Amino acid sequence: MMILGNRPYLFILFLISCNSLDNSSKNNLYHFPIITGNTMGTTYTVKYATDIKNSDDIKKNKDKIEEILKDINMQMSTYIEDSEISKFNRINNTEWIDISEDFAFVVESSFQYYDISNGLYDITVMPLVNLWGFGPDKFLDIPTAADIDSVLSFIGQDLIEINDSKIRKKDPRVQIDLSSIAKGYAVDKIITNLGYDNIFVEIGGEVRGKSDGKIWKIGINTPSIDNISNEIEYIAPIKNGSIATSGNYRNFYIDEDDRFYHHEINPLTGYPIMSKLASISVFTTTSCMEADGLATALYMMNPNDIQNFFNDTEFEGLMIFINPDMSFKQVVSRNFPKN
Repeated sequence: MMILGNRPYLFILFLISCNSLDNSSKNNLYHFPIITGNTMGTTYTVKYATDIKNSDDIKKNKDKIEEILKDINMQMSTYIEDSEISKFNRINNTEWIDISEDFAFVVESSFQYYDISNGLYDITVMPLVNLWGFGPDKFLDIPTAADIDSVLSFIGQDLIEINDSKIRKKDPRVQIDLSSIAKGYAVDKIITNLGYDNIFVEIGGEVRGKSDGKIWKIGINTPSIDNISNEIEYIAPIKNGSIATSGNYRNFYIDEDDRFYHHEINPLTGYPIMSKLASISVFTTTSCMEADGLATALYMMNPNDIQNFFNDTEFEGLMIFINPDMSFKQVVSRNFPKN
């Protein structure tokens, strides 16, 4: 009998003082509606500052959010049979096809994370994700070496080509998965479309805050498979920025022989990543999509290479390692938001 774990990354959200509002005569007019819902197999939370105390205005925003999420899902969800990505994955040829602008942008953006990780981040990993039981396909059993070898020949992001809003497979067996980047993109799109000066958006633990003074506090979970109550390991205060987390403790299973398998699959070997790195959180001042893609790409890499990446770029990160006694060790880059 297998023990399954498939819990979304949850963050605790705190709201503290916003200096720009405190200094305003309109301070008492502001309130902070919270809109929540379900999407992409997880939940979302949107919180913003507004001087409009009107339930119709909240409903209008809720409808706008739901429409954005529905549109993105219809482009990028592998769990929806008639989504653009599902249709692309079923195509059995190498011809060019037209795709939506958002879909094309996300696919094209994914290539930078493929390059950063030297191919360890790879959106064509979909057949391996299914093989290991972490995709929409029915899971039969732990794959054999022969099963894995049978699909490795058509895994590789160089086997897809994109040109503006057209995409094609170089091998008709290729299938793609954008789950490592689509939530971050959806966060960005909600913030852009709602247009508030002080707003916080979270989807499945991928978060972005926009602020003209307000501090949003982000609670990063303790990366333990037993952390059902969502205990917090680190609290990061942010104003204008994004944090995304990748790890091995939320989507996994343990087989009858107590072997642990998780959803981060190495596309070069075909097997789940084996690492003492339990989770990595990436902070960016650019976009949530970038934090989302980098968190996945970096998690796949050697810890020394991850540290070098943070030393050589403007990005910041928090790595949480598992010690031999099952305790946790934090390694925080110089300018990651202070706990």
